[in-house]
Amino acid sequence: MKLNLPILHHLEHSENILIAGAGGGFDIFAGLPLYFTLKDMGKTVHLANFSFTPVDLISRLCQTDTLVESELEGAMAGVIEDMHFHYYPEGYLSKWFKEERNEDVTIWMFNRTGGKRLRELYTALYDHLQFDALIMVDGGVDSLMRGNEFGTGTLLEDTISMQAIQPLDVPVKILACIGFGAELEVNHHNALFNMARLAKDDAFYGSCALVKGMSVYDQYEDACRYVWDQPNHHRSHINMRIVSAVNGEFGDYHMYTDYRPRPVFVSPLMSLYWFYDAQKVVDTSLLVPHIKETPSMEEALSKTMRVMSDMRNQLPKKDIPY
Repeated sequence: MKLNLPILHHLEHSENILIAGAGGGFDIFAGLPLYFTLKDMGKTVHLANFSFTPVDLISRLCQTDTLVESELEGAMAGVIEDMHFHYYPEGYLSKWFKEERNEDVTIWMFNRTGGKRLRELYTALYDHLQFDALIMVDGGVDSLMRGNEFGTGTLLEDTISMQAIQPLDVPVKILACIGFGAELEVNHHNALFNMARLAKDDAFYGSCALVKGMSVYDQYEDACRYVWDQPNHHRSHINMRIVSAVNGEFGDYHMYTDYRPRPVFVSPLMSLYWFYDAQKVVDTSLLVPHIKETPSMEEALSKTMRVMSDMRNQLPKKDIPY
């Protein structure tokens, strides 16, 4: 059984593809089924992530594949070795590739920084890898929020990542979202409103579902569980809900009895990928003009809080009627 990707015609002439986690953390794991599918097609595929782990620390303590530009030192590294941290999904993912597939896979890590700096890092990685297609992956849908809604979720990291790819001379830029409903902070009525607007603007490329028994899904779940089962390591609530949904769980279900942060509502919608024209998504953002020149995450957050305070509740909270 294969993943029925609706974006294959966009990638028909692409041979060197970067899949990057937009919101950071475990977002790159949500891109693994895409990675395995494209690899099976003979494509060269790279992995990158907006990391929550201090990249300068990783660069000093772990074996990494670093770029030569001295001004990027400590801001970006390609991890090819693990070291035990309570939050280091990229390192353990690289270790999983080595132990389970006997593959040396570099996971590129971007430091958690501001808009201007991240654009520089993406440009440097593009110069290094020369990829001809880029798929940004969001675990959830807060990357589709513009900034004027009630319940925007944690959209800042996604927005910083999305604006960072604007100047890249890459012919194909796609946003893939999966895990609709998994973010407790998102008002999904407003998310659906934005999704409908993107469809009206011809920015929606289609959907497909992860299904139990797919080889690419099984590998994704195995990689997730491998990292979650590391001693004292953080677990991804969004990816746990995606895995639960694919396996047919429903309602207030939790994979781990010792990890119950809040009541949740697992639904089959969480197993669906939604694909969008990434450039058109960036163009709709109301935050990008304010954060694109920020040098640090702190300044980006400060500007975001001020801008969103002025726009708050232009789209108020609404419940999905049925």
